[in-house]
Amino acid sequence: MADDPAIATVELPIVEVTVQEDRALVRREGAITLPPGRSRVRVEGVAPVLVDKSLTATVRGDEAEGPAAEVLGVKATRWRVTEDRQRPQALAELLVRRRALEAEQRAQERRRIFVDGEHHMAKQMHAATLDELAEDTAWDQADLARAQATLDTWAQRTAALADEVCEILADRSRTDRELADVHQLAAVAQRVEAHATAALELELRQPGPEPRAVQVRVDYLVPGALWRPWHRAHLQRGEAGDVVRLECEGCVWQATGEDWSDARIVLSTERPSLGLSPPELHTDRLALRKRGPAVQVQAREQQIHHAGLGGEAEGGSREAEQLPGIDDGGEAQRLVARAPATVAGDGRPHRVPLFELSAPAEVGLLCLPELAPVVLLRSEQTNGGSQPLLAGPVDLVRDSGLVGRTSILYVAPGERFELGWGPDPALRVTRELELLDEERKALRSWTRKPRRVEIKLSNLEPTPRQIKVRERIAVSEIDEVKVELQQARPQATPDADGIVEWDVRLRGFDHEHLVLEWALVVHDDVRGI
Repeated sequence: MADDPAIATVELPIVEVTVQEDRALVRREGAITLPPGRSRVRVEGVAPVLVDKSLTATVRGDEAEGPAAEVLGVKATRWRVTEDRQRPQALAELLVRRRALEAEQRAQERRRIFVDGEHHMAKQMHAATLDELAEDTAWDQADLARAQATLDTWAQRTAALADEVCEILADRSRTDRELADVHQLAAVAQRVEAHATAALELELRQPGPEPRAVQVRVDYLVPGALWRPWHRAHLQRGEAGDVVRLECEGCVWQATGEDWSDARIVLSTERPSLGLSPPELHTDRLALRKRGPAVQVQAREQQIHHAGLGGEAEGGSREAEQLPGIDDGGEAQRLVARAPATVAGDGRPHRVPLFELSAPAEVGLLCLPELAPVVLLRSEQTNGGSQPLLAGPVDLVRDSGLVGRTSILYVAPGERFELGWGPDPALRVTRELELLDEERKALRSWTRKPRRVEIKLSNLEPTPRQIKVRERIAVSEIDEVKVELQQARPQATPDADGIVEWDVRLRGFDHEHLVLEWALVVHDDVRGI
């Protein structure tokens, strides 16, 4: 694209980028000097995918010098740039080379056919000489010296022609490979490979009589950019107490066609694309139905989880919501990076540091044998910062380095949350579930379905361990199904969610045996379990 001499090219670096869940707002700003009257300037290297209707430009100047310049118009121009290696001159040279190789290939094929025929004729003459010698020997008329000379001549001729055929085939193979390479290079050269680029053209008017320095700011929206929360947790254990240091980062991806170099990165959870259209309303018809003699029930697995463990935050724990994108607790968050960052437009993830916090932690061992036969190291801590922790993955780091990865849900300021740090290698767990025989008394309409759970813990090290073990029993929501706890050894009582918890202390090289027996009492009218 030829430069227009009437347009001056200026530099407006990217100073700030506000990244949302599926787009980004780019701000360019810089100082330029405008001559009196109208002038046109161009800013190159902008994203070709920018949204034209979002393009805005403003000019600021020193008020003491009079009115600032006026923006008469701003637009984006786009074009495609072809790579240098696809120029026609290189393609012409490849075509000439291809024609020469094709001619050489045809000549080698003709030579191979001729030499192959000569070789076949020499072999026939050698065989005919042998037949003639055999016939002359039978009639006692053979001239052995003459026959020997003739046979040697044809044998040498046959061997020479065979060697020549091998050489021709080797040359033909090299020509075929070289021709295949030229075909591939020509195909690449004929394909038009180009990349799109764009520039901004601004038309400005400066009313003053002298050249004046002004600040020009351009804002535009680009797709192809997004971010998600990412955290890194460090567990520091010591005699003074255990501390968890949490580094909160934003993982940014962008493939807009421009690089954000040393820009102020702002990460936002606003969703401007939502709420543009009202939800569709469907008719919900209600009807009465006579209750049958049987009660249809269904056993289901209910996952009990909360965004936090409660604390000083209002409302205590909050049930986790299934939201698309980033869970911000219903309130838009605006997080600013601690330092200017560079995010290349290559579509790869780039981490941007946001903030850090350290909190005292209560570290202990937790065993959930129904989910996994291991004992996990768990920490409970409080979000003591002024900002919430957004839902996202967490890299777990201990003294030995990275030990794994987990995730957290939305944690409000002042709310407690927990992290799992992987299994303890010195502890072994086994769990056995036994369904006992059903019990039914005469003249009764109830059936008992007992079951027994045995949990065995073993410590393979001399260091004693304190373990919290959690097992569960069923919870009924109707009167026709009851749950009875028969035995919990050691003694324990389930909570409202059916969770039975034991605090077990294992001495060095010791083991422990836990037993839980409970029954499901079902009425005869119940169907489904």
